[in-house]
Amino acid sequence: MGKRRLSLFINHKLQQSKLTTLMVTCFIAFNLLLVSGIVWLAYQSFSTVTFTEISKARLALLNESTRRGFDFITGVTGTAYSLASNRELSGLLETAGTGRLTQIHQRRELAKILDHTLVVSEGITSVELYTDAFNGVNVTMADRIFPVDTIAGDAWFTALEHADAAWVPLRENESGHSLVGYAQRIFDSRGSTAAYVLIRLSRADIVRRFADMPMVLDGQVLLVDTAGNVIMQMGEADPVRAYDQRSSGNEDAVVADSLLPVDTAARGTLPVVDSEWIQEHAQQNEDGFEVVSGDGGGAQLVLYSKPATLQWRLVQTIPVHTLLSPVRYAGWQVLGIAVVGLVCSAVFAYLFVRGIIRPLRQLIKRMRQLEKGDFETRVQLSFTQEYAHLAYGFNHMASRLTELMNQVKEESRAKREAQTSLLEAQIKPHFLYNTLDMIHWRALDYEAKDISRMIVQLSKLLRIGLSGGKMFIKIRDELEHARCYVSIQAERLPFSIQYAEQIDPRVRSCYIPKIILQPFIENAVIHANPKDETLQIRVEIGEETEDPSRVVIQIIDNGQGLPEEWGLESSSGIGVRNVHQRIQLYCGKGYGVHLRTGSSGGVQVTISLPRIETEEQLNLWLDGENI
Repeated sequence: MGKRRLSLFINHKLQQSKLTTLMVTCFIAFNLLLVSGIVWLAYQSFSTVTFTEISKARLALLNESTRRGFDFITGVTGTAYSLASNRELSGLLETAGTGRLTQIHQRRELAKILDHTLVVSEGITSVELYTDAFNGVNVTMADRIFPVDTIAGDAWFTALEHADAAWVPLRENESGHSLVGYAQRIFDSRGSTAAYVLIRLSRADIVRRFADMPMVLDGQVLLVDTAGNVIMQMGEADPVRAYDQRSSGNEDAVVADSLLPVDTAARGTLPVVDSEWIQEHAQQNEDGFEVVSGDGGGAQLVLYSKPATLQWRLVQTIPVHTLLSPVRYAGWQVLGIAVVGLVCSAVFAYLFVRGIIRPLRQLIKRMRQLEKGDFETRVQLSFTQEYAHLAYGFNHMASRLTELMNQVKEESRAKREAQTSLLEAQIKPHFLYNTLDMIHWRALDYEAKDISRMIVQLSKLLRIGLSGGKMFIKIRDELEHARCYVSIQAERLPFSIQYAEQIDPRVRSCYIPKIILQPFIENAVIHANPKDETLQIRVEIGEETEDPSRVVIQIIDNGQGLPEEWGLESSSGIGVRNVHQRIQLYCGKGYGVHLRTGSSGGVQVTISLPRIETEEQLNLWLDGENI
C-alpha cells in the first residue's frame, strides 16, 4: 500500500512539473556522473603515460640538439680544404732557391691569408700553419706560422702521417681555450707534404653551438667524448636557481656557468651520474633514458643522445619532480575545471533545454498568426531533424496557401483583362482603315499631297503591324514596314534620312518575327545625332556564312555610337529588350540581338534568327518543337 501511494505521489508531481524542469534535472544528474568519471580517468591515464612521453620528447630534443650542435664540423672541414687547395698559398710555400727577403715577404702573405680566413670563418679560435719552409727566416712580428717540430711530439701527429686530414685532441694552451682541432695536410706541386694547417676550436666555440638550444634550460648537460670522459658541463643541477637568475635579468651569470669546464663547475654542482655510469653507456651507439637516484634521495631522469660525427654525445640530467611538475599543475587545473563545470552545469542545462523548447513555442506562435490570416508567416528551420520536419511542413503549407491565393487573384485579373480585350476587339480594324482612306481622299480634294502620302504610309504601317494577328511575317513585308516608318519620319524631321537595303534574294521569302526592324530604326532616328546632319541607315540581310540555317540581320547607322558601359540588360529602353525577349521566346536562347559600336562610328545591330522558309517549319517553331 505504501509503494502504491509513493508511485501515485511521484506521478502526480511529474504531471504538475514542466518539461523544462524535468529535462534540466536529468541533464544535471547525467552531467555530474559524466564529469566525475572523465576527471578521474583523465588524471589516472595522464599520470601513467606522461612521464614516458615527456622522456621520449626530451630524448628527441636532445638528439636534435646534438645534431645541430655539431653541424659546425662541415664548416671547419670546408675551411681546411679551401686552404689546402689554395694555389696562392701553395705557391707561397715554394721557398727553394729564393732569397731571405723574398721568404719574409712570402711569410707575411701567408699570415695575411690565415688572418683573412680567421676573420671570415665563424666559430673558429685560431688557424695555424706548421711548415719548415721558413725555418731560416727570423721575424720580429708574431704570426701563426710555426715549424713542424712544434707539433711533432704530440700524440696525434703520428696518426696524421697516415691520413690527409683528421680531427685531433689538443692540449689547452695558456688561455685554457683550446679543446679540439682539425689538421689538414698541404701538398706542394711535387706531391710532397709542404705544411700542416691546424684549425683550433675552444670551449666557447663548442658551447656556443648549444647556447640557443632549449635543452640547456632544464637540469645539467654534459659533453662526453668517445671514451666517456666529461669534457664540459652546461646548465644547472637545480633548474630552479637558473630560472630565478633569468627572471631577475642575470642572464650573463647563467651563460657563464654553462661555459665552465668540469673541474671548475664541480665546486658548485657536481654531475648527477658518475664516470662509471657514463663510460658504461658511452660504449653503446644508441640513445636512451634511465631514472637514477640523485643526491638527497631525489630521482633524476638521465638522457643520453646518439653519438655525433666526432663520436661525442650529450648527457642530460633532469630532476623528476621538475619534469612532473606540469602534471601536478595539470591535475589541479583539471580538478578546478571539474568544479567549475559542475557549478555551471545547471546554467548550461537550462540554456540547452530552453533552446530545445524554443522551436515548439515558435511553431505555436506562427500557427496563431496563420489563423489570423497572415499567410506570409514562416518558421525558421531548427537544429534537430524532428523540428526541421515540422517547420518544413508548416512552411510548405503556408507557401501553398499563398500560392493558391495568388493564383485566385491572377485568374481574376486575367478574366477582367480578357473581358476588356474582348470589348476592344469589337472595334474592327477595317473601321480604322476606312477612316484613314477617307482622310486620304479628303486630303487629295484639298491637294494636300504630302498629307495624303503620309496617310498612305501610315495605313500600310498599321496593316503590316497587325498582320491579321500573325506573329511571323516574311522578310519582304518587314522591309516594307520599315520603309513606311522611314518615309513618315522623313516628312517630319528637320534632317534628311538616307535609307539603303542590301538583301540576299535567297532569304527574302523567309519568315521572321514581325516589327523587329522598326525599334532599331527609331532609336537611330532619335539618338544617332549625325555630325553631317544626314542620317544614314543601312539594312543588310543574308544567311550566316558558317551556318546557312541562320539568318543574320544587320542595321548600321552613322551616329555617335553607344554610351560607355551600355548593356542590354541594364538599358532603360523598352523596344530593344522587347525585340530580344520576343526572339528568344519564339526561337530559343541561341538567337537574339547584339549591339556594339561600329568600326567607323555609329551603332551596329546584329540580329540572329533561324531560317524558316515554309509554313510547315513555321508551325514547328510556333509549337516549340525546334526550341
